[in-house]
Parts: sequence; C-alpha cells; structure tokens
Amino acid sequence: MIHPLTDIHPGAAIDESAKVWAFTVIGEGVHIGPRSVIGSHCYIGKGTTIGEGVHIQTGVFLPNSSTVEDFAFIGPNVTFTDDRYPRAGNTAYMAEPPIVRRGASIGAGAKILPGVEIGAGAMVGAGAVVTKDVMLGDTTWGVPARAKNQTMPQAAKEQ
Repeated sequence: MIHPLTDIHPGAAIDESAKVWAFTVIGEGVHIGPRSVIGSHCYIGKGTTIGEGVHIQTGVFLPNSSTVEDFAFIGPNVTFTDDRYPRAGNTAYMAEPPIVRRGASIGAGAKILPGVEIGAGAMVGAGAVVTKDVMLGDTTWGVPARAKNQTMPQAAKEQ
C-alpha cells in the first residue's frame, strides 16, 4: 500500500508488502524491504536501504545513503544527520550517514549525529542526542546520550 500523495522517485524499489503513508518523500535508489511501514511526512534520502519489517514513524528524516536493518523501530520525529560541519555552500562536505542495526529501537524526537551506528538490539531513549555509537544491546538516553549499561532481554534481541 502506497498512499497516492507520496512522492516516490522512479528509481526507488519498494516491496509490494510495504506500506508508505502520505506526504513522504522517497529518493532515488532507495530500497524498502518486505513488511516495512513508513509513516507520513518522512524524508528518505537517496540510496538509503531499509530492511524487512522496519517501522519508521511520522516525521522521520533519514539522509542519503542511510542503512536501517531488519526489524528496527524509529519513533516519530527522529532526525538523523550526516554533515559534521553544516554550512551553506560547504564545498568540503563529506557525508557520514547513520547505520541502524537489526532490531534497534529509537525513541521519539531523538537526534542522531553524523556517522553514528546504533547497534543491534540497542535502545535509544526519547529526546536523546546521540553523539557516539551505541553498542549492541545497550540502552542510552539523555543529552548528550550516555549508555546506561542495561541490555535488552535475549528474547527481544532474537526477534
């Protein structure tokens, strides 16, 4: 199901079992896997790969060449960035897209800074500003986000 008010570049590949809601922009070369759901008002940058069973809620911004692996959850209004030194006309721009590993969960309104990897099964609290990689199964929250050394139960990791 793709809402008719979605803007999809002709070079994007969306599995027929995926759902994409209204007013979302899907860039060139994006791949969206089976049974994934993309909420309304999202921006999925060109060359991004979204795995199977991913849930991306309303208002999420994913820059070009991002990776979201299978069964990850991204809460509403999460913003990922890929430019360490954003300036208009920056000729030295070097993209550092984010990576969200399998089964990771990111809470509403979190901000993920350039080049950050969210490890498999990791959890990021709502409103966190993540400046460093989050290790496999860790829970992190706060501004700036800090690991709280609470790991996800094994059953949830195996999902």
